[in-house]
This record gives sequence, C-alpha cells and structure tokens, in this order.
Amino acid sequence: MGGLVRQARLAAGLTQAELAGSEMTKALISHIEHGRVRPSLRTLHVIARRLGRDVHEFLDEADPQVRQKRVAADLLAAEAAATQGQWDEVERRAKAALRMDPPHGQRMTLLRLQSWAEVEGGRFEAALDLTDRLFREADPDTDAFEIMEGHHARGLVYGRTGDAHLAVQELERGREIMERAEVRDPAARGRLLVALGTAYRRTNRTAKAITTYETALALGAQSEQLRVAAQSFMGVGAALYDSGELEGAIANYARALELFERLSAVTYELSTLQSLAAVTFESGDLTKARELAERCKARAIAAGLPKAVATADLTLARLAEAEGDREGALRIASGAAAALAGVDNTQRADALTIIGSVHEALGNTAEADRAYNEAIAALTKTGVGPAYAQVTAEYAEILSKRGESARAYELLKTTLVERLRTPAAPPKRRARARGK
Repeated sequence: MGGLVRQARLAAGLTQAELAGSEMTKALISHIEHGRVRPSLRTLHVIARRLGRDVHEFLDEADPQVRQKRVAADLLAAEAAATQGQWDEVERRAKAALRMDPPHGQRMTLLRLQSWAEVEGGRFEAALDLTDRLFREADPDTDAFEIMEGHHARGLVYGRTGDAHLAVQELERGREIMERAEVRDPAARGRLLVALGTAYRRTNRTAKAITTYETALALGAQSEQLRVAAQSFMGVGAALYDSGELEGAIANYARALELFERLSAVTYELSTLQSLAAVTFESGDLTKARELAERCKARAIAAGLPKAVATADLTLARLAEAEGDREGALRIASGAAAALAGVDNTQRADALTIIGSVHEALGNTAEADRAYNEAIAALTKTGVGPAYAQVTAEYAEILSKRGESARAYELLKTTLVERLRTPAAPPKRRARARGK
C-alpha cells in the first residue's frame, strides 16, 4: 500500500509535507510509504481525498491478485475504446492501469495507447513525453510493434503542429521497424503508410506520396481493410490535386467517398465530400460543386457537426462569389467565420479571405484590409506555413493592383522573415532511434 501512496503522491506533484498538511506529519507519510506503518481507514480517506483518488484504489490494489485483474480489465477496456475512437476513455483506463505498475508487456501496450490518446486529444507535449518513456523502456527485439506505433504517434504530433520534415523522419523510422520486424497487423501497417504518404505530400514529394498511398491501397485491398483503402484513395486524390491533376483528384475522392459511406465513417465522409466539392469548384463545374457542398452541409447538420457545416459553407460562399452574388457570399462567409472562431484558425482565415476578396470587389477597401489582416493574424496562431504564405501573397497582389506597391513589398518581406524565424510548433526534442 505504501508504494501505491507514493506513486499517487508523485503523480499529483506533491511533497510528503504537502500531502500531510495540518492533519498528519511528514514523518507519518514517510513511514506509510516505506511500509513501516499501515494507516488507519480514516487516515487513508484523508490521503485519498488529497490525492484525488478513491480510497478503494489503495485498499484493493494492495492485493497483487486484485491489481493484476484490474490491470487486465483496464487494458481490455482501453483497447476496446481505442477501436471506437473514445480517446478520453482510453486515457482514463490507461492511466489507471499504469498506476498499478503492470508487468513490462502490458506497460508497453498501455504507454502506446495513452500516447495515442494524448495525440488525438491534442495534448502533444504529453504524447512526446509518453513516447520518450516508451522508447527508454522498450526492448527492440520484443516490443517492435509498440516502438513502431510510438514513431507513428510522434509523426502525427509533428505533422499536426506544422513540422512536416520531422513528421517524415519519425514515420520513415516507424516504417523501417515495421519492415524489419515483419509486423503483420494490416490495419497498423496501412495507417502508418497513409500517414507517411500525407507527410510526403506536405513536403512536396508528390511522387513518393502517391507511391506510398498506392502501397497502402494495395494492402487495404488484400486484407479487406476498407478504411485503409478509403484513406489511401483520399491521399492519392490530395496528391493529384497538389500536382494540378484535377480530374484524377476528383476520381480518387469519389472512390474514397463511396468507401467511407459504406463504413458509416461520418467524419471522414464529410471531409471527403468537402474536398470533392472544393476540387470540383476549381475544375469549373459549379453546378456539381454546389450539389456536393449542399449535400455535405445537410449531412453535417444531420450529424450535429457545426464545424463541418461551416466548412461546407466556405465552398458555398465561393460559389456565390463566382456567380456574382456578392451579398450572399458575404453573408455565408461571415456566418462561417463566426462559427469557426476559436475552433479552427486555418478555416476561419479561409472565410475571412473570401470576405476580404468580396469587399475588395465592392470597393470597400477598408473592410477588405480588415478581413485580410484578421486572416493573417489567425494563421499566425497556427504557425507560419503554406496557408499563411498563400493569404499574404493574395493580399499583396491586391495592394499592388491598388497601386500600393510599398505596402505590398513590406508585407511580402515580413512574410519571408516570419517564415525564416518561426520555429516549429512542437518541442524540438527528437526521440532516440530505437529498434536497431
């Protein structure tokens, strides 16, 4: 029991004196933790309350057999929750099991599950800390799968915080381990390959991206992993779009959409619908683009996903602007910008850019300036990346057309300086390479 109290105290970040407070002494806490004194039930209740724990954790977990059963139950529950995408439950269960000092194999699995829960919850520092711990404790010969998944998780952290090059390094390391250890899990292999393809695409390595996506697609087809296949089609579509092959992009997005609909994967379905609508709009088929955007919006409303509703409205606003309905475009884009405030700075900046473009066309230069500057400010919060450069370039072109060349030059110069000096959003730590 003393060891459990000590683990809980350290996890809570308390000293022995802080845990003792005015009702106990530091010496008593020390004696309890070293097993020299068994606390009374009253004292144990005080300790549990201050540690934010249930007193039964200390009573039950002191029995090794009970602890073993609870670890096994929490591990099974965490794995089941992970398959359903219930990441808060994964984190809760994994943390509870790790507090009970599970044996090595279970500990590695729990660290992997919790690190993924932190990634999906946007707690990137915690995810990096957990993968650091996993790499320190893992055995390269027996824990290859967990090490591979750790590099995959780190790749997602770096990808989601704007450092695509570090993402590529982590994901390539995961793929090396996957191949060398002959990891057979087709779902895990496919997910890693899709993530690597996306990282290649974001570093402008389109050919490598398509090849990697196609490898994942073949794997998904062979193993009947429909989700992997759908994500691969989506990745190929994005890569073809990046290279300007709009027809190929549309065809691949359409195949991805068909599979996501079969899987009833609403979030992916909406993302694919939105991408398909946007690319179709760029191809010049405004009628089909409107049909897809309205379908996406209706599906998002039915699913109760306001962010997806606002994202669909971005395409509808562009359509209104292209069709000459500037007032409609302003109304739709303004609604989307309000809905996306505090939710997604990149998409909000997209809405503000539409607002700026429309105001510029209407001759409202002050309103256009305000919208573009708000868009740039929103993108600055996400890190200076391609979207930032695109918006500042568009605004600089508008300033040049107005004859404000000096302002345009200063804007582009500031953009270049920001891109050169802005660090990657995540910590610059690199995990030691494992699995050699």
